[in-house]
Amino acid sequence: MTEETQDQFRIKYGGIRLLTMGEIKLAQSAFASTIDYSKVWIHRDSYLPFNLQNRNAAMTPNGEIYFRDHYRDDFSQSTDYMQHMFIHEMSHVWQRERGMNIICRGLVSWLVSYRYTLDGRLLSEYPMEQQAQIIADNFILQTFSYEIWSHLENQKYPDITLDGDISETVIRAGYRAALRGFPW
Repeated sequence: MTEETQDQFRIKYGGIRLLTMGEIKLAQSAFASTIDYSKVWIHRDSYLPFNLQNRNAAMTPNGEIYFRDHYRDDFSQSTDYMQHMFIHEMSHVWQRERGMNIICRGLVSWLVSYRYTLDGRLLSEYPMEQQAQIIADNFILQTFSYEIWSHLENQKYPDITLDGDISETVIRAGYRAALRGFPW
């Protein structure tokens, strides 16, 4: 990417941009062509008035993603942790395009657990935030490695929120079962 091209993605707080080509490729690795990527906007701003959105939280209520402190010019060039967050938020874009009412469900998302178990259910049988976590957690496992997945799971405030047996063979089989047919 040339410096001139790169500059078009650098936005100040309060700005907005479309996905980069790298971000589209990153999202396609999880969602294939089930999202209209040309309509996804990234905001470097609070969705909530008066900057009430938590500085470390991202929100995707309307098919557009709002980042405050975790904004990046190109998430495809960012860390595994930030790519996990990006894929989690893109999961909400995907859910919205499948007809899920993200705004209503999102109103209580701060009350619900993002933790889940891989117990044989299909992805569609999990609540909204758990679906997004399963997609993002599996993305880390498939894109990076079990070691990176395990590192993100073992943090004080873990990004990976799977409960139960976390041995590699068990979780790979569990994600395969939960995500069979995904993305639909």
